Amino acid sequence: MALLSFFAYPMMGQGELASKRDTIITISPISLGVYGSAGMNIHTASFSGFKGIPSCCPEYTSASDIGSTVGFLGQYAMSSNHGFGLRLGYNGLNGVFTSSEEQYVMSQQGIATITHTMKTSLGIMSLEPEFYLSLGSLKLSAGAWLGLPLSMQFSQRETVFPGTFDGFNRIRNELSGDIPGVPAILIGAIGGISYELPLNSAKSIRLAPEIHAFTVFSELSEETSWNVMGIRAGLSLLWSSHEMTVSAPPPPPPPPPPPVIIVLPELVTSLQVSKTGDVDTLESIKLIERFDRVVQPILPYVFFEDNASEIPVRYKQLNVDETKDFNEQSLMNVDVLDRYYHVLNLAGIRLKNKPKLTITITGTTSGGGIEKRNIVLSKKRAENVANYLQQAWNIDPSRISVIAKPIPDNPSNMAYPEGLAENRRVELLFSDPSIFEVLTIIDSTLSVEPDEITVKGRMISGTMIDRWRLNIMNDTNILEEKLGLHDTFITRTWKPIPAKIGRRKDSVRFRYNVVDTAGRTRTSNVIVPVDYQRILNDRTIGIVGNDKVKRYSLILFDFDASSLNARNLRVIEEIQSTKGIKITSILGATDMFGDAKRNAELALERAKAVGVLLKADPSIIKGNSAYEGTPNASPEGRFYNRTVIIEAIEIGE
Repeated sequence: MALLSFFAYPMMGQGELASKRDTIITISPISLGVYGSAGMNIHTASFSGFKGIPSCCPEYTSASDIGSTVGFLGQYAMSSNHGFGLRLGYNGLNGVFTSSEEQYVMSQQGIATITHTMKTSLGIMSLEPEFYLSLGSLKLSAGAWLGLPLSMQFSQRETVFPGTFDGFNRIRNELSGDIPGVPAILIGAIGGISYELPLNSAKSIRLAPEIHAFTVFSELSEETSWNVMGIRAGLSLLWSSHEMTVSAPPPPPPPPPPPVIIVLPELVTSLQVSKTGDVDTLESIKLIERFDRVVQPILPYVFFEDNASEIPVRYKQLNVDETKDFNEQSLMNVDVLDRYYHVLNLAGIRLKNKPKLTITITGTTSGGGIEKRNIVLSKKRAENVANYLQQAWNIDPSRISVIAKPIPDNPSNMAYPEGLAENRRVELLFSDPSIFEVLTIIDSTLSVEPDEITVKGRMISGTMIDRWRLNIMNDTNILEEKLGLHDTFITRTWKPIPAKIGRRKDSVRFRYNVVDTAGRTRTSNVIVPVDYQRILNDRTIGIVGNDKVKRYSLILFDFDASSLNARNLRVIEEIQSTKGIKITSILGATDMFGDAKRNAELALERAKAVGVLLKADPSIIKGNSAYEGTPNASPEGRFYNRTVIIEAIEIGE
């Protein structure tokens, strides 16, 4: 490529000839320089954490931070209006992810906000081959963005307010280190605009304010869905060698022809947003978040078959990989006994989440028949439970104590087969018994109304449409984008994704932009507010008339017992501390086996023991001597039926 030439004065742009002077300055097509810029990093993602890194976050979706880029550049001008360039730079693409969720916290005895924070520090060397167009001093560029990760690190933490995670700490999972699964090469695209300002008469030294935007198509970690884009504003300094020669000036150009004035009709567009199948304008979008809550007592026993030490198949046993995915929310939609059959996994996950917690496992026999005084069988039953916790849940043996006894400390009646079956068991006792008393499950789901929206855009007047663009976005994300050519009328349907619609005071914006064949543009906008609704479905609460009736059935008794232990007293204290309720019923219950007369007395004794502490009206205290909230055929079913059921109303709520 030959050197580009132009007259020195007046300056008309690189490669142009001036008509007033005979001095020609020839600029080399090769330019070298440096650049620096700063701006915003915007991260989009859909992941809950990195593989192998403990995290309880449901999902990180977006992040942003200030970033900068510095480096060297080179350009080769193919002509006065286009050429190629190459940039080599270092990019700081840091980002701060935050995600908040509301969960039921035991220490708070209520809903608390858990905030998940992850800070990422990304240092990436980029190589940017690009093609540019010159419009005088203005340059438009576009090209590829190739990144070499140099430093990819993270730090994370989870905080809760109000309350604590374990009774003491408001912070958990505070970790930092290298981001796993970073690809060797990152691929993306870059585009930008700059304006060159000459710093000398030859224009061989030029200062260019510039704005660039780039996006990385590659996932930043192979284990996640995570991309980043950057917007930069800065300066570049360019230098080119040059030569000066003298030449005769060219003849003056002919005068331009007189302009032709064409009057075009005004460009007018319209945009309508409505529920699919409805002609009325959509007033709002409802985002409904539903929280489901289930509470039940945990029976800390595992029952065995006669003269057997193997854990019965009805108890759910997981392998090592399955324990990694186990969570209590998966038990939301099963019945009481199906949740109970995960008792070993509930014990395992509590030991895993609380490293200082210890457990005592006590094995017993029925005390009769071939099991009588078989202490070896008692020990083998306890050891099998301990082995499951060690092998499946990776619990350190030093945290597990194994005890063998001929019969339980509180045995059932050995004169009945049902009593013998209840004595064939393993008892689980934690160093903090309260940690294993109640199973509370809270789960949430999102839905949106309407679930399908129709968007209609049209040109009311103007010339033929050249192209159009429809954007649907909220305050932080582009939810959908559609493009087209030459359509004077468009109809598009959109199915909102609940997780991408913002909560609280967010809104959804519909933007319809058209460009006609005359190059004119017109934009129509419609803003639809988001109505966020939060629904709590406590499955222990029912509706009777205008009252909410809450049922407490967390009190379990041993065989033939009506006295209240420490575990039962904690439940009663919770009921006593609840304001604005009125106790309407106290029902004592027994299973259906044994002497009917004794069962009737025992059921009433249990109800009265609770009624005295709650200072209840004696008229609401009753007994049920053949209660079957769960099937009485199994030992665990009978234990769950030895209970007191308390009902209370919150009038006017």
